[in-house]
Amino acid sequence: MYPYRISVDDHDLLVIESDGYKIQPVVVESLIIHPGERFDFVIYATQPVDNYWIRGETLEVNRRTIAEAILRYKGAPTQNPTTSRKKCTANETCLVLNCPFSFYPKMKHINCMTFDKVKIMTVLDQPPAATQGKFQEHFLNFAFPGPDFAPDSINGIAFTFPGVSAISQPDGITQPCSKSDCGEEKICFCTHSLDLNQGDTVQMVITNMGRGKGWSHPVHMHGHSFYVLKMGLGNYNHTTGEFISQNSDIDCGGGKPQDQSMCNQPRWSNQSWSNGNVPGLNLKNPPRKDTVIVPSGGYVVIRIRADNPGLWIMHCHIQLHSADGMALVLNESFANLPKVPNGFPTCGGFRRDTPSKYIKAIFYIRKEGISNKTRLQHQQQHTKHPK
Repeated sequence: MYPYRISVDDHDLLVIESDGYKIQPVVVESLIIHPGERFDFVIYATQPVDNYWIRGETLEVNRRTIAEAILRYKGAPTQNPTTSRKKCTANETCLVLNCPFSFYPKMKHINCMTFDKVKIMTVLDQPPAATQGKFQEHFLNFAFPGPDFAPDSINGIAFTFPGVSAISQPDGITQPCSKSDCGEEKICFCTHSLDLNQGDTVQMVITNMGRGKGWSHPVHMHGHSFYVLKMGLGNYNHTTGEFISQNSDIDCGGGKPQDQSMCNQPRWSNQSWSNGNVPGLNLKNPPRKDTVIVPSGGYVVIRIRADNPGLWIMHCHIQLHSADGMALVLNESFANLPKVPNGFPTCGGFRRDTPSKYIKAIFYIRKEGISNKTRLQHQQQHTKHPK
């Protein structure tokens, strides 16, 4: 559920790969890994023969969840290490990779490297171009909006899983969003899908904004890896690390300020940025991933080419969030799929209650009980930096 900051006492990490794609190596004191992400790194065994702590500490406020392992050099005694973590100072600062914010509080002496600053290893791997007539741009807000309860949703839509195999029984989907009352300042429950045309360049602006912004979301896409072109962070106090405001590049809509809007129909504040004209995009050597962190109060710009026909789920990789509705299906070039063979088995859901009623019941219980309070505390905690 929580991101972990990973380090090895007295050893730098040479990070060489993320989510299966090689990057230009970067040396860091530690890296932050979120649910669903993978990192490869190298350490050089050049320290004295001894035992060293491998540390994982969550980015939580007022508490820590700790995971530990031992790096044991050949010939070292079989005992726990006595090493300590590197002390970051003004004269010897620490570099941390993959921060969900732009900096730590000033007194921590820690520099952040967000993932959009990473470069892919080979320049031969280029993102698809924004070609007129073959370019789509979609804004997707991963958030907890709503005046009475706050469902896990994308653009105010809590995903309802179909009760059939959607790829072989598309006519059996009973709750498409076209039949639901969704909108700019509304919440709805339906089988949320995004139509992609074969061969199009698809740019997605994934946001975590509005009244329902919460902790940073690790967004995972099935069926594709994507290019990370840009990240826009929220605004923080440089001294204390306290959250100040959301990123002004995004207009949340609804005729309301950002912190009051559900942000179900986000758009660029500057409309000249539309159609792929966003300043600051890395179109030369951006990194590729299949899971990226979307910062609280900010956004990430990613691109894919729609060249893999199918139905691909895209979701927050925090299990609680995705199970409760923070997901959608990429309906990619459905017409290009082969026909279902004659006599192909059909299947249907076992539970008789509709998913939407089930989800609403969950949130009613949370609204009346401790779970909603706990979620609110988590949201508040994750708009701050760890102490």
